[in-house]
Amino acid sequence: RQARPDSEVLMAIGPAGVDPDAALGPGEKLAHSPAMLSLDKCYDEETLIKWFDKFEGKAVASPKVDGVALCIRYDAQGNLSVAATRGTGAVGEVITQNVLHVQGVPRKIAQGPVEVRGEAYMPWSTFRAKFEDDYMSPRNLTAGGLKRKDGENTKDYGICFFAYDLLGTDLQSETQKQAFLKEQGFVPVPSMFVEREDLQSTFDAFVGDRASLDYDTDGVVYKADDVAEQQRMGANSHHPRYAIAYKYQGESSKSTLREIEWNVSRTGSINPVGIVDPVELSGAVVTRVSLHNLAIMEQRELTLGACVMMMRRGGVIPNLESVLEPGDAPIVIPSECPDCGEPTERRGDFLFADHNESCASMRVRQLEHFVKAFEMKGFGSKIVTALFDAGLVLEYEDFFRLDKTALLKLDRMADKSAQRLIDNAAARTTVPADVFMRAFGIHELGRHVSKILAKQCANMDEVFEITAEEMAEIHTIGELIAKHVTEGLATHREAMERVMQVVTVEFPEPVDEDAPPAGDTDSPVYDKSFLFTGTLESMKRKDAQARVEALGGRAPSSITAALDFLVIGDKDMEKFNEGWRSSKLKKAEKFIAQGADMRIIAESEFVGMLGE
Repeated sequence: RQARPDSEVLMAIGPAGVDPDAALGPGEKLAHSPAMLSLDKCYDEETLIKWFDKFEGKAVASPKVDGVALCIRYDAQGNLSVAATRGTGAVGEVITQNVLHVQGVPRKIAQGPVEVRGEAYMPWSTFRAKFEDDYMSPRNLTAGGLKRKDGENTKDYGICFFAYDLLGTDLQSETQKQAFLKEQGFVPVPSMFVEREDLQSTFDAFVGDRASLDYDTDGVVYKADDVAEQQRMGANSHHPRYAIAYKYQGESSKSTLREIEWNVSRTGSINPVGIVDPVELSGAVVTRVSLHNLAIMEQRELTLGACVMMMRRGGVIPNLESVLEPGDAPIVIPSECPDCGEPTERRGDFLFADHNESCASMRVRQLEHFVKAFEMKGFGSKIVTALFDAGLVLEYEDFFRLDKTALLKLDRMADKSAQRLIDNAAARTTVPADVFMRAFGIHELGRHVSKILAKQCANMDEVFEITAEEMAEIHTIGELIAKHVTEGLATHREAMERVMQVVTVEFPEPVDEDAPPAGDTDSPVYDKSFLFTGTLESMKRKDAQARVEALGGRAPSSITAALDFLVIGDKDMEKFNEGWRSSKLKKAEKFIAQGADMRIIAESEFVGMLGE
């Protein structure tokens, strides 16, 4: 077999066989060509058979390894030139030095240039021997180990690699690709040939073997074996049509609901969390379960002592799926906040209270929101709670006044960790105005409105002084949003001004409002507005908004008659065509019926407008 660059790998590596991206350093971005798309999913045999009937020949089935997807490029001499995570699918993060210490990744192969794609994972045997006492998930450890600043440290994690795809050869089947990968020193993902009548039995066999595997899986991947058929079927904006993942429904188990814990959110709602007898789901011991809101508890007639069915959907979120047997004690909805004692009241499906300033839970959630908005590294939930409990951080500005001597008094706080917290806070003492405004959790003052105010005003004094009437006149904001924002700014002004004594708030340079927007004037996105609804498969919503703005378009946060495009995720578009309507869609159709020049489009059409 002779390896040769196909169009994608040739584009990435270049006609001379030299990869221009080989010089990229750790953390820099690598563009994937072609994109590392998500897989389409199914949950029943009928859907799987419909997929199989769309191509000729056999399929190849393999376990869907629950790890971290990587791409690894080799140059014309067969040397490993660059490696990156999947990232957004279009762009990943370079981790070349770390990948050199992953088992199953050869530093040199006999033939190139090629690109190998696969899944990095931590074997369960490694996790149980070295990490189980301190960590919950081998997948999260894998992700962390691949991003260590010193690549040498990655080898301590014992991470392994399964290769599942190969770009840059003229091989005609998945079977040939796997043979080539094995010859080059890779470990191909275990797989088997599948005929139409064996689709379900193959899945059942993988399910039966799941518990004995030394790696975590969350389904079975089926792929057309014939490469020519793969090319004929192609792909849409978010998944290849020649492959599909038959997903496990999620590991489930019975447990007993013992009590309800009422947690105060930063917005003041008091949310129920169920405490259950310990049960192992997807490799983790679960003792807490999401109950969502009061309405769901009532619909299921939930009682203490009830035998309930637990499931970790996607292996991540513990959910209470159903009540198998009722309990013997009713659930009492608290009449006052569990922290500050203020009276509670029901608003719709949620419980609220007008909390006083001493409400610790709400204050901690607000502080967590602040550091998250500021992108202040190292200040996770446990650290913020410890700082609050110790009295070191009671107000937002206290993050920037931390003292190492005081920090070292915290339980399990080392000298380096204390200094890192101080340095991370100091690194965020200059922030963009829109980030600063969002950090205080003001209702309706999100990404869109904060960016508008940052452009409209020269400093925070002007932001504070703007009236609701003046704000409502700004395109895409409206009266109700303006009312909430101005009231919130007035309430939080004192706290914001205290933070401004230690933080520099940067406003963008003023722009000529009459000047045309910057961007590609030939792009169909230019000078158009796009609002996104539903789940996007090809990118995160914030990434879609950023791409629109980079091309000279606008990405408002709410729907108005002036909107040009309402973009729906492709799967939601299928439901839309069958009659389903969300509130945004109903509002859009109302505006269109009234004469608005607005279009409702699918995600795939939007991606096409981006020129991708």
